[in-house]
Amino acid sequence: MTSIPSKTLEVSPGITYMYFHSRAARADLPTLLFLHGFPSTAADFRPQLEHFAARGCGVLAPDLLGYGGTSKPTDPGAYTWRAMAGHVAALLDAEGLVAGGGTAPVVVGIGHDLGSWFLSRLCHLLRPPARLAGLAFLCVGYVPPGGGPFDVEAINRASAAASADGGERFRYWDFFTSDEAPALMGRETEAAVSLMHAAPPGLMAANLGPRGRAREWVAAGRVAPAHSFGGGSGGDDDERSSSRNAYFREKVAAFREGGWTGPTNWYRALRDNLSLGDEEGMAGELEVPVLVVGCGRDEMTAAGPQDEATRPWARAGYRFEVLDAGHWVMLEDAAGTNRLLEEFVDGLS
Repeated sequence: MTSIPSKTLEVSPGITYMYFHSRAARADLPTLLFLHGFPSTAADFRPQLEHFAARGCGVLAPDLLGYGGTSKPTDPGAYTWRAMAGHVAALLDAEGLVAGGGTAPVVVGIGHDLGSWFLSRLCHLLRPPARLAGLAFLCVGYVPPGGGPFDVEAINRASAAASADGGERFRYWDFFTSDEAPALMGRETEAAVSLMHAAPPGLMAANLGPRGRAREWVAAGRVAPAHSFGGGSGGDDDERSSSRNAYFREKVAAFREGGWTGPTNWYRALRDNLSLGDEEGMAGELEVPVLVVGCGRDEMTAAGPQDEATRPWARAGYRFEVLDAGHWVMLEDAAGTNRLLEEFVDGLS
């Protein structure tokens, strides 16, 4: 676990968040707000939390709704962008990161995976506007609002048309949003976690993209070799090598305890367009500096399209970099991620 202290806060009636927080050493130093993705918790940012806290910056990293030590509503309707933005605003307020005025603390938003999608809405929903002084997107770039209802079928058709072999890339949504997914993933938590952290090249794409493969993987209880960033070799043929990996064991324990209903509800809320009304009239332009860190070896999220989706909307400064890393860039190349974030944050002053 990280050495950064953890706290809990009831952000609204019946909803309590667990979060890591360390206050900035000086008033002129920024606080970095970290938003994790799926399947993840705030602890996946530990290399960044410890690095920036040691530099004197403030850090704030919540287990987002449905994850880890935070409340886990079973109703997908609880997982709207507006509701969750209100939760994050409550955390910022509780820690004195109050918006407004020339002496207001500087807060920089950093998202990874689905956390980048959340950051894409949070930056528009927080009040006053530009409450976040900078935005950094890891792996997944900015997702502009206003494109109409979300349609995963259309996305799959587009991915098939763009791929050399005509294969779809996002059929894992079928499984994650199914009624059976939370229970099946709960029975086979090692397999569910392993699929999202598979080290052998090509394995994630082969078992997440095509129809039915994600369910088949989990139902069969398959476990892939461990990532090297977690202490395993990442390259041997022993499918149980993950069991010797401390990072993998910690993550399995977290999801075995917390379950999968909350995490998969993020996908259900998106599939059912439960936040569509929140996006009405939402401007897409980003009026603060933006950094996108693409992952050169991410099998599911190619770096180039993240740049293409973000660049046209960044009106106050933009930087795009690609690290030679897979999906879990903040762990696989912690030093490179920290360097880019540090340069970005320093450039805001």
